[in-house]
Amino acid sequence: MSRRPAANVTYFRANSLVSEIQVEETMSNSTSRRHFLKRLGGCLASGTLMGLLPQLALMPRAAAQSAGGYRALVCIYLAGANDSYNWLVPRDSEAAGSRYDTYKTSRGGVFSGSNPNGLALAYSDLLALTPSNQTIGFGLHPAHADFSVTSGANSQSHSGLRTLFNTGKAAFVCNAGPLLQPISKSEYEAGAPRPAQLFSHNDQELLWHVGMGSTGESVARFGWGGRVARATAGGSLPNGLSPTLSVAGASRFLLGDQILPYQVSSSGVDLIDNYTPGSAGNNYTAARRALLDDILNDSHAHKFQRSYASIAQRSLSVGESLATLLDASDGSGNVTTLFPSGNSLADQLKMVARMIKVSRNSLGAQRQVYFVRLGGWDMHSGLFETGGALTSTGHGGLLTTLNQAIGAYWTALGEIGARSEVTSFTMSDFGRTLTGNGGGSDHAWGGNLVVFGDAVSGNKLYGSYPKLVVNSNDNAARDWSLSRGQYIPTTAIEQVAATLAKWMGVSDSAALSAMFPLLGNFGASDLGFMG
Repeated sequence: MSRRPAANVTYFRANSLVSEIQVEETMSNSTSRRHFLKRLGGCLASGTLMGLLPQLALMPRAAAQSAGGYRALVCIYLAGANDSYNWLVPRDSEAAGSRYDTYKTSRGGVFSGSNPNGLALAYSDLLALTPSNQTIGFGLHPAHADFSVTSGANSQSHSGLRTLFNTGKAAFVCNAGPLLQPISKSEYEAGAPRPAQLFSHNDQELLWHVGMGSTGESVARFGWGGRVARATAGGSLPNGLSPTLSVAGASRFLLGDQILPYQVSSSGVDLIDNYTPGSAGNNYTAARRALLDDILNDSHAHKFQRSYASIAQRSLSVGESLATLLDASDGSGNVTTLFPSGNSLADQLKMVARMIKVSRNSLGAQRQVYFVRLGGWDMHSGLFETGGALTSTGHGGLLTTLNQAIGAYWTALGEIGARSEVTSFTMSDFGRTLTGNGGGSDHAWGGNLVVFGDAVSGNKLYGSYPKLVVNSNDNAARDWSLSRGQYIPTTAIEQVAATLAKWMGVSDSAALSAMFPLLGNFGASDLGFMG
């Protein structure tokens, strides 16, 4: 079935294509180039060519895949900065001076109709966790309970994030963020080196995507997911499918040396209208296909034209073959797990599960890296809604979306037998201030993330969970925050990324150091959460 390009597809810019095929800045045959593009666009009339080029990254094939069976990383990006200190909360007791009491005080008290600017969750609302490596209890936001999905006469139960954590399938990495080197509060105030443009969404998202606290390093032109894929998968599969795949549009995270991500939508591959053999309702499909194939197979004099045509040919070929696998009538490209409706992240993760299934079972993939994205987390106000249920409004509504997407996805991974082969994790721009700014929180620095999968050493917290004190300056505990409770990270992005890279197969210390040049500044290169 032919599909139109999804709205979030990002198209190749001319300069990136020129860079890829190393065409000279001054082209001697610009008239010929314009003629080629005019012919190619004209034969597709409605502009559907724009769905063609971004699909594939079409890079040289790797000589060999990594040994050791299939493995994949799946990045769940929470765009806008999740308030992660209301996601995972100390839950020791309500007594004065307890860790929970400190949290409640720093956040302005428990939110209520009489305290609308309070940002704390009530002790009784938190879902109890007992991390095996902590001396106190913790709690999750109440949005993370088990749940069921019903479709018609069918109903299916799914595990929420609390169950995944308590059964050892999930772990939290605490107070992580971009750093150039470890830095205390006193050193920060004295002007010690720190990442540029702290508290800026675009800049800090970029640092998370490149996997380091600086974009000045030469490897930072690529994302760390792309660098891991290059090191472990090498290049594309024999059919041309990239080892990095996005269900959320373009992402720097997935770019690597000679690796550009393949993009699909939540509904599948975006094919050109009325081009695929068997397209219904159009008498000119064969003629359109023949005309486009004739243009692409032409003997083009200029390097730009030859490379452009080659990219288009491979894009068409891989898109059609992948669509055939995903839409197979025997269901081999689908999953039967019930996913919640009206949940964009669940739709993306369902497609990830389907792609993993066909990539591993039908295409022989060994190493893949995926990217999905959920926006809306920049909550300067509306963290809670007066009179609204904690789990369906404000921050709780987003966390419920996340929890239900993860729960159904976890069931789907079990259906396809991939829970031990796939490790998924969250990233977000930064943590948020402990103090409020009128019903919400502001941009900060360090925050918490979750990682889950059968290979995870779960039911634990990794890194150092902060004391949640506004303006903390405790060198002995390495607990430092600024005037509004912006926590200075004590775990670097590089340490998180290197731990996952090692699980993917980058075991050589020199290779890890080359992949993450600042890694040596932070001591442990393996945080231990991958067992």
